[in-house]
Amino acid sequence: MLIAVAPASPKTAQAAIRALLDTNQTAHVKGVYRDLSRVPAEFLAHPNFQAVKGDLDDATTLAFTGVDAVLAITPPRYDGSDLFQWAKIVSENTKLAVQKSGSVKRLVLLSSMGAEHSSGTGEIMTNHIAETILQDAAPEVVIARCAYFMENWAPAVEAVKSEQPHFYSVITPLDFQVPMVAVKDIGRACATYLLTPQLPGSPHIVDVHGPRAYSSLDVQNAFQDATGRDVEARPVEKKDLGGFYGAFLPEHAAEAFVEMTISFLPGGIMAPGNAEASDSVQAYRGQTELGEAIKEICESSG
Repeated sequence: MLIAVAPASPKTAQAAIRALLDTNQTAHVKGVYRDLSRVPAEFLAHPNFQAVKGDLDDATTLAFTGVDAVLAITPPRYDGSDLFQWAKIVSENTKLAVQKSGSVKRLVLLSSMGAEHSSGTGEIMTNHIAETILQDAAPEVVIARCAYFMENWAPAVEAVKSEQPHFYSVITPLDFQVPMVAVKDIGRACATYLLTPQLPGSPHIVDVHGPRAYSSLDVQNAFQDATGRDVEARPVEKKDLGGFYGAFLPEHAAEAFVEMTISFLPGGIMAPGNAEASDSVQAYRGQTELGEAIKEICESSG
């Protein structure tokens, strides 16, 4: 069985490739890279892995002939360009390549919780666009809607290890819980749905979550356990989100992140108890606890 991962450089893609190569000796993986210098050495050393050059910007560079299944990811772009138009272009190019192949039987799309909503979710709208375009791209389509990535806390490590240990959290109030999932569990989920022999229908929509929901206070405790230090949790209130995101994102992207954040906070369209009934038909529960993920993040930062 030949599985293409496009693109193969994001951390979620790398986790899926590891899961595929570790769990199935008959699976061969073709990773699509815009820059072949970014291919991890561990993959190049594996006999069942092949790296190929391709760019989701250009459909003519995507060759899926002979491929049985595709893992499609909508990579973020925060260079100031229209991120929604970007999502449309890469999704249409992926669909064209899949349909031209004549061989792809299944497509697994990495998406996000809240992608069922057609408006009001900010950056998550890129996933809604991808779902709309790719939901019928192959005879079998799986849409994996992932919870908040535990690894989103990685940028906080520097401040956590500073002289005044602290981190900023946009998840407020600090005791408000949201679903979170580790990237390695996302990879395992993608591998599972790429390899499973039969699906109950198409598109098959799956929620990919961790063991439970977590709050910013849980994150604080995880950082304290990982570092052995007292760590201050500094909330970023709704009124301050624009300035927070604007400090490191272009204006258009910052606005999209503000709307996305508000959408999953209390009163938002995605907030527990407020969201419309999801059309997901199954849930995949990863086993990695937040404390384990935070510990790995801290250890890998040196």
